[in-house]
Amino acid sequence: MMRRIDLPLTELLAGLAEECSELAQAALKYRRAINGRNPTPVPVLAALDKMIEEVADVELYLDQLQMDEVRENIENIKARKLDRWIRRLNEVTQ
Repeated sequence: MMRRIDLPLTELLAGLAEECSELAQAALKYRRAINGRNPTPVPVLAALDKMIEEVADVELYLDQLQMDEVRENIENIKARKLDRWIRRLNEVTQ
């Protein structure tokens, strides 16, 4: 059972936006570490660990926003988007 933090919705949304930004930066740093083109060298595993930590932060905010109440809708949207993604990739490779 996830504990809920009593914060205004506006603060939760602001926190989520900040954590999403940090996740984006961590994902890019992980990519650069994998490619070997990271201007501030970070080992690949350290970059992966940081990205995983940021994913956890984003998920924590989503939990606080009670996104589990709309999980079925989210899963349906993800399925449609994945189908579209696959379709587009197939179009490019054909």
